[in-house]
Amino acid sequence: MSMELSRRSFIKHGIIAGICVYTVPALARFNLNLDGSNSLVAPELASSWKSDFKVRFRSDAIAKVTGEKVYGRDLRSTDIDGWPSEQSWAFYIRADRADRIYQGVDLSLLPANAQPSNIVTGSTLTKDKIELPQFYGTNMLVTEGAMPDYIGQAVMLLIFDDFITYHRAKGILQFNSEIIKYGKQQPLVAAEKDPWGVWRITREQGNAAGVLPDKYSALKNGVNFPNYVDHKPFWPKPNSLGSALEQQMAVADDIKASLKDDNNFVLDRNYQTQFIDPMFLEPECFNGWFDPKTQTMHTIPSSQSPANFFGFATKMLNNGPLAGKVKNLVVHSPFIGGGFGGKDHSILPFYGLLAAMYSKHPVRMANDRFQQFQSGLKRHPFKMHNQLAIDKTTGKFQGIVSYMDLDGGGRENFSSVVAEVGASALQSIYYFPKNDITAVANVSENPASGSMRGFGTLQTMSAMEMMVNEAAQLLNIDPIDLRLRNTIQTGQLNTQGAVPTSTEHYAEILKQAQQHEMWTQREQRRKTYEAKYPNKRFGTGFAICTKDYGAGDDAPSTYIEMDKNGRLVMGISAVEIGTGVQTSQAAVLAGYFGRPADAVNLAEVHGWDPLQMINTQSPFTMSQAYQDKMQQNPRWTPTIPYASSASTSAYFQSKATENAAKVIFEYGLWPAAKAIWAKLYYSGDLAAIDFGAMEDAVWVDGKLSAKGMEPLPLDMLARHVHQQGLVAGAMVHTFNRWGWVDADFTVEGQTKTYQLDAMAVKYGHGANANKKKLMASDGWHLLDRSNVNYPATVLNNAMVVYYAPCAVLVELAVEEGSGKVEIVATQTWLDAGKVIVKELVEGQIEGGLVMGIGHVLHEYLPPGEEGPGNGTWNLNRYQVPLATDVGVWQMNHTILPPFNNSDQRKGIAEVVMIPIVAAVTEALYQITNKRFYHLPVTANDIKEALA
Repeated sequence: MSMELSRRSFIKHGIIAGICVYTVPALARFNLNLDGSNSLVAPELASSWKSDFKVRFRSDAIAKVTGEKVYGRDLRSTDIDGWPSEQSWAFYIRADRADRIYQGVDLSLLPANAQPSNIVTGSTLTKDKIELPQFYGTNMLVTEGAMPDYIGQAVMLLIFDDFITYHRAKGILQFNSEIIKYGKQQPLVAAEKDPWGVWRITREQGNAAGVLPDKYSALKNGVNFPNYVDHKPFWPKPNSLGSALEQQMAVADDIKASLKDDNNFVLDRNYQTQFIDPMFLEPECFNGWFDPKTQTMHTIPSSQSPANFFGFATKMLNNGPLAGKVKNLVVHSPFIGGGFGGKDHSILPFYGLLAAMYSKHPVRMANDRFQQFQSGLKRHPFKMHNQLAIDKTTGKFQGIVSYMDLDGGGRENFSSVVAEVGASALQSIYYFPKNDITAVANVSENPASGSMRGFGTLQTMSAMEMMVNEAAQLLNIDPIDLRLRNTIQTGQLNTQGAVPTSTEHYAEILKQAQQHEMWTQREQRRKTYEAKYPNKRFGTGFAICTKDYGAGDDAPSTYIEMDKNGRLVMGISAVEIGTGVQTSQAAVLAGYFGRPADAVNLAEVHGWDPLQMINTQSPFTMSQAYQDKMQQNPRWTPTIPYASSASTSAYFQSKATENAAKVIFEYGLWPAAKAIWAKLYYSGDLAAIDFGAMEDAVWVDGKLSAKGMEPLPLDMLARHVHQQGLVAGAMVHTFNRWGWVDADFTVEGQTKTYQLDAMAVKYGHGANANKKKLMASDGWHLLDRSNVNYPATVLNNAMVVYYAPCAVLVELAVEEGSGKVEIVATQTWLDAGKVIVKELVEGQIEGGLVMGIGHVLHEYLPPGEEGPGNGTWNLNRYQVPLATDVGVWQMNHTILPPFNNSDQRKGIAEVVMIPIVAAVTEALYQITNKRFYHLPVTANDIKEALA
């Protein structure tokens, strides 16, 4: 199916709600150039991040250590070429309570030299018909006479035309609790709202092997949702012949009854985790400027999900003071300076956009740390009631029943999905014949919680590991041996009834830990340490988990272009959030080009417009019939945008990158190599020459060789590709719903199946007129797919299938007088599959470990009016772990090798922080003989236990 030329023109830059939208890198003056070079640094130094045909260090390292402005937070209007030097500053006043009617703000204390140039209130937004995107809910600003939805909600926007005025006013207003006028006390708005989401995962195995088919499961029978009564989920009476939900309740009742079997030991415990801030190094920031001459709104959001921002932003711009005036929306995509999920679908860019809409100059909105604590996304606190049944004779798990409540705060964000993922993750590495797991994401008066690192799994798997450690002690079974007895086996089903991938390393990790000296010699090491430090107590703890990665609608894109000298420029849809995706994706090319990419463009959103793709309904709610109908259009896909979250880069982004690289190799480099070898050795018919299988060709020291033939450097091959008009560039898009799409594409007359749903190619400059004519989609030859196969929509009920395991042994000491914990040593095991850049994985191991230590021992925010929503929280009150708290010199790790070269890469950025939590609580039990069921475990908790 071909598209009309007018259509191509229409979507050239992407049209949303009548506004032309496109993205470009946020290039500051004197900063990184579009070609990846650097105007302040010698070319040799700038390119030194790779040498000897491999990555030496991060591609952005030189820019960072030489002070380049690569982060969005670094930028001011004077840094951006083309922007005016004048800059305004935005300041939001926020409610510090939510139990009284808001009656306005008293600005009378501001002197004449601290007056704002513009004031925007809730009434302003009502008059101008400006609303938040539906994802974020309503009430962007609280209107006078209304109740705030939550503590920390914005009530007024002030815009100042210069920094001095802004700074002076901010100093007067920020911590003044008297400026907001409140009326009568009223019930909380949150008390009158239904939960953000409710999930119930029920499964009963159909056979003793635990493999398909199940008797009952979410994948087999579907996912059911309850009604609400008095804003709580209402569960109907069990009825095996009734409605789908009544049938599920009947299965759930049977499961609960079976756990009470006399042969079972049932561990019944309650666990509680805390409210936490992501505490990334760079608080959120936004720069925006409406250029009336070109009718262009320029934006620089610090967001993990710029694709979602530009889609939502167009809807806001269609109302308000700029209604009908904005013809173009440019989303500049900088490095965001650490995300950890806290900058995924953050609401802050829309408050920045609002300021830009009402400002006559470029405007900057930059949270200080107090403002970030007050308004930023948080990690959900969980309350869990878990019942784990274990056969007393065999030590085999018989089933688990869990009910968990989580606090989602005053805006939904991803709370419902966090509940779903947390519930599905509870099982960790274990197999359960039966499970009934319920998760309720509640509304509260607290600031919104969102997709912070772990996404609910940190909370639930930490509790599971605490249960396993306690059960082992009560049953007098070695805790690692108990885990080995219950590890899920290949082919066994998860709690949703789906077959998980990559379970093979679980037992291997456990056996390595069981044989490690920290474990085998733990009693002797305790005695030795306590003899040396008589005022300290020593303990050892172990925990393991396996974290899902992916979101169920992952849709990465990649383009790669090779010039005549073999220089490689690529673009990816991922954002750099600190994981090193720019470096790792550059390194992926080495398998196909003999060396990494020279330049990688990040956060490309409309770089993929030559593919002319469209999407319609949500991939999570569309029916199979609808998907079957729509996939007949070769331009349709379930999802176009791609957020950098859910540990998606290593596995998902690499799939697109490898496919693009493979196309150039198959139809460019390999034909070029064969032609050159034929001239060198045979001067005859290519068909008569045995070059060996293309898959057996290898790159050695940057040169391609096969069957012992002369190694050919990339620049020689690239020149031939361009001279002959072979494929020199590829642009691809793919889709994953717990399985990859595949489709047939015809390139250079050959039809092959790829795990892609869209492809375009670019030919070398020597291409003939016919080939050049084909490159009619912004310089690309857009190919039509055929025989497309999208993963079935029922796989949404699988919830997760991709997993990466991680385990930690920890040795720690407690100072008897103070209760202070010292991490003595840690040993981490990680299965990352086929590693792209080992040093990046090691950085994730170390950073994740520190975050986990912060979660279990240090970080805490109270809920309610004493919490972060009141605007008084900063690092003087919020404790994060320091170098002295994390055993920095004894962070040891083992990265398990892949089974073979075809082993998949795995997303590991989240899993590396989880097992340390339960390992620490277990070590503390060894010292105090007291089990802790809440987090964080404070020094006072430990002192009381030792008393």
